[in-house]
Amino acid sequence: MKKSIARFTLRNGILTLALGLLTFLFTLLFSSVHVTRSYPYILAFLFLFSWAAFYITAKSMDKKITRFANTYMIINFLKLVIFSLFLLAYAYLNKADAASFIITFFIYYVFFTALEIMSLKQLSDAIRE
Repeated sequence: MKKSIARFTLRNGILTLALGLLTFLFTLLFSSVHVTRSYPYILAFLFLFSWAAFYITAKSMDKKITRFANTYMIINFLKLVIFSLFLLAYAYLNKADAASFIITFFIYYVFFTALEIMSLKQLSDAIRE
């Protein structure tokens, strides 16, 4: 279990750095496209939430499969609520940057979710063996 969490932490960090670098290069190459200046904060926010969600979900896999399913659904529901509130608060406070922020957040969210799902699948397969 600890090995899987360490592996996920490394992959999550690499994904965060890669997305940050790609976003920076994108802003340099396509200067006419407005990219939110808050993208490093989005990356840090998603890194932390993704890691916490994986950690809690991975720990629940040690128990019954029903506990894992319940934990996974509850965590994803809470993430959606928290993320929605985060986006609404930012959009309310920074109306000029809201569209760019939300689009950037959504693109990052897809990558972080894909990493989390692939890692949980690998962990599940390792536990079955």
